[in-house]
Amino acid sequence: MKWFLYAISLICIGFGCCIILYTRETRNFVKSLFKNVDRKIISVFEAIMGILLLFTATASHHSWFIRIIGLLAIIEAGVIFLIPKNRYDELIAWYLNSASDQIYRLFGIFSIILGTAVLSWIL
Repeated sequence: MKWFLYAISLICIGFGCCIILYTRETRNFVKSLFKNVDRKIISVFEAIMGILLLFTATASHHSWFIRIIGLLAIIEAGVIFLIPKNRYDELIAWYLNSASDQIYRLFGIFSIILGTAVLSWIL
């Protein structure tokens, strides 16, 4: 299951680089993604990713950290699935419309750091 950690870490690094270098284009891509995909599908996808992270945590030097990320993904999936639709729409509207480019770039920096850390911790 090391391949899953490699894939997740490389996706995080690549997406973080895109957010930092191409902020406007990435924002438009994420906006179209959230507009076209139902929130329940997003929550199920996130729960599956969290469960896979829990199972693949043993392939890492710091399995406790990978398990925490997996648990946070499962919790976030539950929150997205259970919150009222208007609350979800407000949250997504803030993220897509009101968040500044600096906030997006900060998310990109966090994504690169997280992806690099996970990549370096794989056994």
